[in-house]
Amino acid sequence: MRNPLICLALLSALPALAAEPRVVPTFESLGIYWTPPANPGNGGCPLRFRKSGESAWREALPLWFDARNGECRGSIVQLEPGSAYEVSVGGRQVSARTWSERFPVAKTVTIANQATVAITEGGSANGYVLYQGAPGAVIDAADKQPVGISIAASYVIVRGFTVRGAQRHGILIEPGNHDVVIERNDVSGWGRYRYTNSAGWKVGVDEDSGITARCYNNAPAVYRIVIQRNKVHDPRYGANSWDWGHPAGPNAISAYECGGNNVIRYNEVWSSDPQHYFMDAIGGGNNDSNKGWPGADSDVYGNLVQNAWDDGIEAEGGGQNVRVWGNYIDNTATGVATTPVAIGPIYVFRNVYNRSRQRALRALDEDDRNRFAKSGSWAKYGNGRRYVFHNTVLQPRIAAARFPLGAGQGVGGAGRDEPLTNTVSRNNILQVWKPNWTSVDEAGGAGNDFDYDLYNGQVAAYRGAEKHGIAGVPSYERDFVLARRSAGIDAGVRIPNFNDNYVGAAPDIGAQETGAATLRFGVDADESRVRATLRTASKQ
Repeated sequence: MRNPLICLALLSALPALAAEPRVVPTFESLGIYWTPPANPGNGGCPLRFRKSGESAWREALPLWFDARNGECRGSIVQLEPGSAYEVSVGGRQVSARTWSERFPVAKTVTIANQATVAITEGGSANGYVLYQGAPGAVIDAADKQPVGISIAASYVIVRGFTVRGAQRHGILIEPGNHDVVIERNDVSGWGRYRYTNSAGWKVGVDEDSGITARCYNNAPAVYRIVIQRNKVHDPRYGANSWDWGHPAGPNAISAYECGGNNVIRYNEVWSSDPQHYFMDAIGGGNNDSNKGWPGADSDVYGNLVQNAWDDGIEAEGGGQNVRVWGNYIDNTATGVATTPVAIGPIYVFRNVYNRSRQRALRALDEDDRNRFAKSGSWAKYGNGRRYVFHNTVLQPRIAAARFPLGAGQGVGGAGRDEPLTNTVSRNNILQVWKPNWTSVDEAGGAGNDFDYDLYNGQVAAYRGAEKHGIAGVPSYERDFVLARRSAGIDAGVRIPNFNDNYVGAAPDIGAQETGAATLRFGVDADESRVRATLRTASKQ
């Protein structure tokens, strides 16, 4: 007869049985979750994938092991929409399919000119209800209605509307709805008046947005939202610049305390003059949250983002399998903000940052500027993994200014209260406007790994940081495309799944691989381009 105590002891000595990996797809990414039977060490959990029908496996960046909950998490990126993949982690293999870009339509509703549209009828996964604007139609609330288009249904597509004059929000997704596609709309002129500042600017109400969702006070979640190929511009009133303290005012695209698994891509965001700039162009919150914006398992890519007095893209809060890539950001205080990353990992890669502007009342050479990658951590919400790969910080010049017009810092925390932690930086061009300012600044943080970046500023980090980095400045053949003999050409390091199809002897540093198809942004961008499946070409 077996002794049950001995059997129990033997069972307890065996490694814990690991669960099957969990996969969460979008059009071009897969978020992977797996709990290993033991701590895999600093290398994380090895990850492989292949498209169904292919025999060869491809290596992916290992999943990050989060010792706080014993879970390996990470993403596979730059995949083909509507395709089946096999994923292998920890000796376990699972299948997954990326989202199709073709949404089935069961019913079409065409809407002509009117003041507002209230959408209450939805469809199903097998057939969406498409609401489309009639040719030339305008939804004009004329500052008499709070919302231009309200969406209180799931499985709907809102396409081709010109939306003007809403008191608060141009397009609002009500709590509790999901699987909503908002595409090819033009939204402008929304927002409420708050006050007139000392320079005579009429400043708008904080968080009034062109396209938004609100899930405050434990309201039902909004999730699986696709916002693509919209033009969102020129709110009725703008935000204050940093001359009057932290900016407050309208956003272009936002969501607050809602769900995840969202995609925001190929949009164009701008304002015509500094008095109508946004607070944050694309973003949301809350930042002191495990949710934040854009929510877990979400992608933000291919957007042309301009004219914000704070963040160009604010992806702050949870940061759990969030991917921000292939965006062009210009005339904002910061480029991509990820302070904090409470859960992680978040991936910030192949973005281009042009001009930084923080204080409207100062001359260009006396401005404070700010960071491309605002990357701090908070004591309560923070210390999730952050990856910063293959970004380019430009420094354009004009005759009217002594110093160039780009960022004052590359990657950094915001001081001792917001240190930079648990961040991996590779293959970035971190050119700052003054070489005595910092390209990398830990701000008292730890657990970081910086290497293979091209930088001209100071590196305020641990001893041995940027061992293979290049101290220097790039040269460009046009815009953000490196000249073929520039510093940074063939000087990067291989990052599995992020730069597999590089051109030449090694990956180039920066967002754009010289000799490959050029990155494109905004509503007319080729959908296949921003997947960064770089085409092979020879370098001279």
